Order: sequence, then structure tokens, then C-alpha cells
Amino acid sequence: MKTNTELILTTNDKEMIDAIKKVSENWFEMPLPDHPIYPQFSRRLIVSGFSNPDIEKPEERIYVYVKQILTLKSTNEVYKSIPMKTWNIYEWNTEEVIRPDGSVMTGIRQILDDEGNVIDEKQEAVKVPSIQYVRFLIKSKTVHLTDVLARFMTQYIELFKEEIDDI
Repeated sequence: MKTNTELILTTNDKEMIDAIKKVSENWFEMPLPDHPIYPQFSRRLIVSGFSNPDIEKPEERIYVYVKQILTLKSTNEVYKSIPMKTWNIYEWNTEEVIRPDGSVMTGIRQILDDEGNVIDEKQEAVKVPSIQYVRFLIKSKTVHLTDVLARFMTQYIELFKEEIDDI
């Protein structure tokens, strides 16, 4: 005998399940400006994957895998997916510390003479090791993973602008 079953969910739970089903397949997406030679395409960078640091290795690093997606503006169809340079973030890389309000944490660097008198002061951004900072952000739930990736992708665009525009 065949029986039919149905799972009944509250409206809020059903909305959450629907939202889960609609999540895109990439980890993060960042639009790019039009290419000067190929304006018929909308461009965006996506993070297709990343690796967690392995503390068993002699040198910790995070790999961020990136693709550039070209979409035809006229039809909104993906024309091409271009693998981009993998970004290796090493244990000795540093990041500026961002406060929960989004501002960069700064401090005053004092230069002292031999007697301990202040001879100069300069304001500078506070930096910490990248991998340790990412662990802190994720474990403390200070920011979401997508916020961490957004910060890294802004730097990625600055570092690899030439490779990104070489389509």
C-alpha cells in the first residue's frame, strides 16, 4: 500500500528553506567595471572556493580560488568563465584590523629618544597576521564569512588588476 506524506512547515521555516534553495553556487561575488575593449559584457569576480589553513603544514596559508564571469548584456547569458590567478594568503601576510562599525583601527606610533622622550608621533593602521585574524573573525562571529571574502577580494582586485583586465 502506497502512502502519501507531506511535511508541514511554519511560514517562517518555509521561507528559510526557500532562501536556502536560492543561494548562489559561489562563495562571494563582486561586480567589475565594464572592460574598455569589451563593453558588451558585464563582468564579475566570484570566489569559487577557498581552503582552510592546515596547522599540520610547516607554513600556513589560505588559497582563494577566483573566476571571472563574462555575461552578455543583451541576453544576460554567461558567455565565458575564466579561471583567475589563485590567491595565496600566507601566515606572514597582515591585515588592517576593522572595527565592528567598519572603520580601520588605528594607533599612535611614538618614536622615543634614548631617554624615553617622545620625539615624533605618527598615526598608523593596526595590522595583525591574516590567518589568525580570519580565524578570530569567524570564530568570534564578529563578521560573516562573506564580509571576510569581500575584504580579501578588494585587495585581490588591487593586486591582480592586470590579470583581471587581460581577457
